[in-house]
Amino acid sequence: MNTPTLVAGALWLVTLWRLPSVRHSHKQRSLALTFAALAAAMTLEVPAVRDAVNANAGVTGLPPLLKHLLGVGSAALLLDFVIAVVRPHGLAPRLRLAAIGITLPLMVVLYMLANWMPGGRVMIGAGKQAVPVLYSAVFTLYIGIAMIVATWLFLSGVRHSRTLPGKAGLGFLGLGTLLGSLYALQRVAFVTVRLTTGSGYPELENQISTVLKQLAILSIALGACLPPLSVAVEHIRAWTALKRLQPLWHRLTGAVPSVVLSTSIPKRRVRFRLDRCVIEIEDACLALREYVSAEVHQRARTLAIQKGVQEQEVEVVAEASWLRLAAASARTGSQLEGVEYPSLGVTGRSRVGELAWLRAVARSYTTSPVVAEFIRQEESLASLPAGGPERGSSHDN
Repeated sequence: MNTPTLVAGALWLVTLWRLPSVRHSHKQRSLALTFAALAAAMTLEVPAVRDAVNANAGVTGLPPLLKHLLGVGSAALLLDFVIAVVRPHGLAPRLRLAAIGITLPLMVVLYMLANWMPGGRVMIGAGKQAVPVLYSAVFTLYIGIAMIVATWLFLSGVRHSRTLPGKAGLGFLGLGTLLGSLYALQRVAFVTVRLTTGSGYPELENQISTVLKQLAILSIALGACLPPLSVAVEHIRAWTALKRLQPLWHRLTGAVPSVVLSTSIPKRRVRFRLDRCVIEIEDACLALREYVSAEVHQRARTLAIQKGVQEQEVEVVAEASWLRLAAASARTGSQLEGVEYPSLGVTGRSRVGELAWLRAVARSYTTSPVVAEFIRQEESLASLPAGGPERGSSHDN
């Protein structure tokens, strides 16, 4: 399988992936159509497709014209996408519409008038006619200006993006359009050399053009795929965090079911379910503080140290210990008054730190032997009535 076939196949896969986003917004529609145009253009470079078009179109040399028209269209659509992302208020819409409206028909006219060579390729500078040069100039000028503007916008947008995947996506898109700019510049350079010296380097020109074009397309495809992939990664992370927090949620809300909100959330909205799970766990912790004293928290910390719990895990084990004791006590309804309550370890943490803390507490709550031993010791002291087996809440996140 040759390289054009691989590139075209990859672009069609990206196009199919992005196709549902056509109905979402203007910028998503522009991006999806960009890949559709690029995929169609690269398909025309596949030898079997090119030969089939030449054999059935009735016009020799049609694939290069179609490929160039699709290339100009994809450049216009990509520029429209980056403007929608970086400059939502717009950027010279009338000028851009006039430019594409003039470029496409002018290319068709010049191509029809050009000195076509055997095989259908327009050989720049062939003979002494100026039409092929004008055709290439129109095509290259539009591609070059569009890619330079898009590069500037993409790279300027990197500074304002708030997430690492967003910065990486804009960076790869900017790299792709920069390579597109270099593609246009090298075409100008080879034409200039041919017109001024009469010497041509068709093989070198073709090699450089192909490499720059394919690298530009692949970089643009990668840049466009990174943000959606990051969304999928975040979805998986949220789902994993939710599954790890649910055992703790069941036990705490089973002790104080009043903290559970009555509104249900669809299963597919994992991020909202995780946020609600965290909120209800924290509300349950606040409610359970009234069933134990700060001295109990201190005893739990002391036992964790005595049992050789790692320093960074001491506070986690201590919090899991008093929460488990408080959950057992809450079922008897014996709240404490006039005492100092334990402080919550989750307080004052960032969003990431908050999730990491609660996941660690959830793990210690159900699996730590130190937590289990602390509960046995407290029950043996008979300072609190022994709690029955913890029951799960009838609610679900």
